[in-house]
Amino acid sequence: MDSTLSLTKYWLENIVIGLDLCPFARIPFESGLIRVVECKKSDEDDQMIFFLEELEFLNQAMPSDVSTTVIVYPNASNDFSLFNDFIGELEFMLEEAALENIFQLVAFHPEFVFENTDSNEIGNLVNRSPFPTLHILRSEEVARAMKNPADGEVISFNNNKKLNELSSEAIDQLFYYLKK
Repeated sequence: MDSTLSLTKYWLENIVIGLDLCPFARIPFESGLIRVVECKKSDEDDQMIFFLEELEFLNQAMPSDVSTTVIVYPNASNDFSLFNDFIGELEFMLEEAALENIFQLVAFHPEFVFENTDSNEIGNLVNRSPFPTLHILRSEEVARAMKNPADGEVISFNNNKKLNELSSEAIDQLFYYLKK
């Protein structure tokens, strides 16, 4: 059985980077600039404290040493809606700390569903990770990577196209962790 971190690294390497779902992830990943940590806490308050500690670590780290942090929450809610609410609370904490212009948060979850989509739509696979996961990104790096405001739409369109071109067998093989 895969450990939490090894399965998360599989997801990063084979899904996010391997399928090029995030065209900006390859260089920092291959350069060792993406910090991947596991929060083993079950209590939501403890999970929030873990987030704040990671946020402080990232805020103190030089971008040339640590670009972003991926926090894996294996004991967070399996219900995507509840996890999404949790992420909303973390975003509020980011604002309260006056760091919302420095960092941005992106949620991933095994049951992730984009707003206004059906849960079975293939495009949801883009954000379906093995475990509830939070990515803390530096806003400055995102702005540098996304030179054009339309880049996000182009990436989304390309991701849907890539996923729709995969056979159901390939999807089952790549996303095997969603079948557990």
